[in-house]
Amino acid sequence: MELYYKDGSFQKYCHSVRQSIDANRFNEFAQLGSDEERFRFVNGLRSVVNELRLKREYNGKCMEQAITLKTLGNRAFQGESWNEALVFYNKCYLSTPKENVQEKSIILANRSAALYHLEKYDLALRDIQRALDHQYPKQMMYKLTERKARCYLAKKDHESALEWFKATVTALDDSNLPIERKQKLERDAQIMINLLPKNIEMERKAKAKQSSGKRGGLGGASMAKDQHEQQQKSSVPEHFLDKALWFDYSDAEGRFAKTSADLKPNTILLLERPHVSALLEDYSLDHCSNCFKRVSVPIACPLCSDVVFCSDECERRANASFHRYECGFLPILWGSGASITCHMALRMITQKSSEYFAKLQPELAAGLTNEQIDRLPVNDYRKVYQLVTHEATRTPEDLFHRTLMATLLVSCLTLSDYAPDQASCEYLGGLMLHNLQLLQFNAHEISEMIREKPSDIGKSTFIGGGLYPTLALFNHSCDPGVTRYYRGNQVCVRTVKNIAAGTMVAENYGPLFTQVRREERRETLLNQYRFTCYCEPCMQNWPLFSDMDPSIIRFRCEGGKICSNVLLIPSEINDFMVKCTECGEHTNIMKGLKSLQDTDMLFQTATRLHSAGEYEAALMKYVEMMAIMSEVLVPPYRDYHLCQQGLRACILEFGNRFTKMVAKN
Repeated sequence: MELYYKDGSFQKYCHSVRQSIDANRFNEFAQLGSDEERFRFVNGLRSVVNELRLKREYNGKCMEQAITLKTLGNRAFQGESWNEALVFYNKCYLSTPKENVQEKSIILANRSAALYHLEKYDLALRDIQRALDHQYPKQMMYKLTERKARCYLAKKDHESALEWFKATVTALDDSNLPIERKQKLERDAQIMINLLPKNIEMERKAKAKQSSGKRGGLGGASMAKDQHEQQQKSSVPEHFLDKALWFDYSDAEGRFAKTSADLKPNTILLLERPHVSALLEDYSLDHCSNCFKRVSVPIACPLCSDVVFCSDECERRANASFHRYECGFLPILWGSGASITCHMALRMITQKSSEYFAKLQPELAAGLTNEQIDRLPVNDYRKVYQLVTHEATRTPEDLFHRTLMATLLVSCLTLSDYAPDQASCEYLGGLMLHNLQLLQFNAHEISEMIREKPSDIGKSTFIGGGLYPTLALFNHSCDPGVTRYYRGNQVCVRTVKNIAAGTMVAENYGPLFTQVRREERRETLLNQYRFTCYCEPCMQNWPLFSDMDPSIIRFRCEGGKICSNVLLIPSEINDFMVKCTECGEHTNIMKGLKSLQDTDMLFQTATRLHSAGEYEAALMKYVEMMAIMSEVLVPPYRDYHLCQQGLRACILEFGNRFTKMVAKN
C-alpha cells in the first residue's frame, strides 16, 4: 500500500520540506538509528510543524441545511415516497448539530415513520427510542407511542403492542389536538386494547400446546433443526483458528503457516477481527466506521458529519476510543492524500490511551518471544509490534517521507489533547513511524462484492484496510491454497484446494499465476514486498490460463505416493494403460477419463446453481469436482483451475456484498 496519493496536498508539502534541507543536514538524518530519533529530528524542524497549519474543524452540521432537508423529506413522505423520504431524513439527521436536541428527536421520529411504512420495524423502534431519549415534545408523544404499538403489532409481539396502546391513551392527555381528532385516536387505541388480550391468551395456549408436543413426531424434529440452523447463522465466533494450523520459522521465510493434517477444499481455517481497521473516505458515509457493516439507517457522530455508525453500541465504542481523537481531523487527512495505511497507523495509537503505550515502553524495547506473542489477544499492540518492517533495507528518502507523515499524524494527536507532553509526543512519534513501516507489508485490503443489479457477476471492491495479526503470518504463493473474504471487518480464510499435511498454507499477495506471467509477478512482489517468489508456479514457470493446452491431460501416476511424476496424455488416445517413465508402473487412465466426464456434469450443475444464487449448493458441487480431479489430475490444468475459480466465486458470496439496484417483485 502507498504512503500517500499524488492528488493530495502532502506530496507537495513533502517535496517542499525536502528541498529546504541541505545535503549535510539530510546526511545527519540518514545516520540516525531509531524511529524515535528520526521523529525527534524532523519534529525539531519547527518550520515543518508550523507549515502544517493544522486546525480541528467540525464540518457538515448546520441547522439551516437540516431544516431544508427535513422539508424535502416531509414532502416525499406526504407523496408516499418512503425510500426518498428516508434518504432526506438521513441527511437531515447527519446535518443536525449536537445542541439542537429537540430538533434531532423530531427528525428521528419522522425517520421512524418512514421506516414503519418500509416495514423495517426494528429500525423504526430503534429510532422511536432514540427520539424519546432526545427530549421529544410531550404534546406530540402520542405519535411515538402509537407508532411503537403498531410496530410491535406488525412484529406479532402482542403483549408489547398492548402496553404501548395503553401508553397512547395516556399520552393523548398531553396533546393539543382538536377534540374530534383526539377522540378518534383514543377510540382506535381502545379497540386494540380490547382485542389484544384475546389474541395474547390464544397465543399462550398455542405455545403451551406446541411445547407439550414438540418432543414427539416430525414437528419437534423439524423445530429442533430450524433452531439449530438459526443458531448456526447467529453464532459467528469472534476468533477461530483451525487446530491443524501452526506457525513454523526459517531465516529465509520468517514465520509462516503450516498444517499438521490434510486439508480439504472449503475448510474454514481462520476467523479474525482486525487489530486495527479504517474505511476509505468514499465509504465513510455508507459503512459503519467501527465494524464496517453497510448502513442504510445511520447513527451519527454528535460532532462531525464525516462518519456514520450502524448502532448506538458502535458509536459509543468509537467515540470512547479512536474517533474522539480523529473527529474534526478526517477531512485534513483525506485532503492531504494520506493513504489508508496512514489512517490505520494513527488509529493503532488512538484506539488505546497514551497511558497504555507508556506502560508498554519497557516491554517493546525488550521484545517478546513468538510463543508469548501468540498468547496475546488481537487488540494488544504487542501482538503486532514485531511484524516485519524491512527497516534495515529502506532508503533514507523513504524513511524521511514516512517521518514527515508521522509528524502530520502526531500533530493531530497533539491538537486533540491525546499526548500529555513533549516526551510522550516523541515516543508516540517513533511508534507512529514504526506503524507506517509495518503496515506497508502486513496490512490487507478489506473488500465488498458490489453489483449494479442482481444479475451482474459483481466486482470485489476495496472499501478499507485492516491489520490481522494471524493472517499477516501467512506466506505468499502465486497458486494460493486459501482465499479470504470479509464479514464487516472480520476476515474469514477458507481453503480452495487440497493441502497436504506438513506443507505450507499460503495465501496470495497479488497476481495469480493464471493471470500474470512469472516475470511480471516477481517484479511486482519484489517492488511491493521485497522478496523474490519461489513458489511452485514460479519455479516451474506454469503457463497462464489462456496458454494451457486443453488437448493435453496431466494425469497423476498411480505408482504409489513415492512417485510424483506427471503423465502428459493427449485427450484423443486409444491406449488406456500408460507406463510411467519414472517408476515403471502402469496407470489405467480409463478410470481417470470416466471421472473427468463426471466432473463435466458437475460443472454444469454448479454453474447453473451459482447463476441462480444458490451459492451453498453450487459450492458443494465445486468441492465434489475438486475431490475427483485431485485424485487423477495434476495442476496446472484448465478444468482444475476453472473449478477453483468457481469455488472462490461462491466463497466470496458469503462475505460483504451489496446490490445497488434491487430486483422488484
